[in-house]
Amino acid sequence: MKQLLGIILLTTTTFPLVYAQSAKPAPQRHQQSSRLLEQFSFVLPDFKMDHQGETNSLNISISFRYATNIANSEYPDFRWLAKDVETLLHNYPNKTDYWEIVNKQVTALLLKKYPALTSVTSEFEVKPSRTVPYTRSSTVTRSRRGHGSA
Repeated sequence: MKQLLGIILLTTTTFPLVYAQSAKPAPQRHQQSSRLLEQFSFVLPDFKMDHQGETNSLNISISFRYATNIANSEYPDFRWLAKDVETLLHNYPNKTDYWEIVNKQVTALLLKKYPALTSVTSEFEVKPSRTVPYTRSSTVTRSRRGHGSA
């Protein structure tokens, strides 16, 4: 009972001090301007592509960063980007390119075609196949000059 009484007394005696401290106005600080960074991503799961002599199954993740302060009308519908990736991969001209080279072409296409994007990251996860029994992946990030990495 004495301990409980001690806590009540301590709270009662310190309460006015805490209240008096919190009643003081906070010192003025200069507000720092904030920088808006917007990113978006989507996945093309289990994408089939005839490449390197066989049909491969890929999980493709695309993420991108938008330019700062773009107008609402400048946001592209991500389905356009997904369709562009699918079209490029279905019609990819060099069937012997390494996955890293194919992936670089994806980022180049999207950054060139969509000016509202400042950077694009594409990740290919290629599932094991008949001739290559390993899961492998390639990640490529491409940025416009002066915008840094994603």
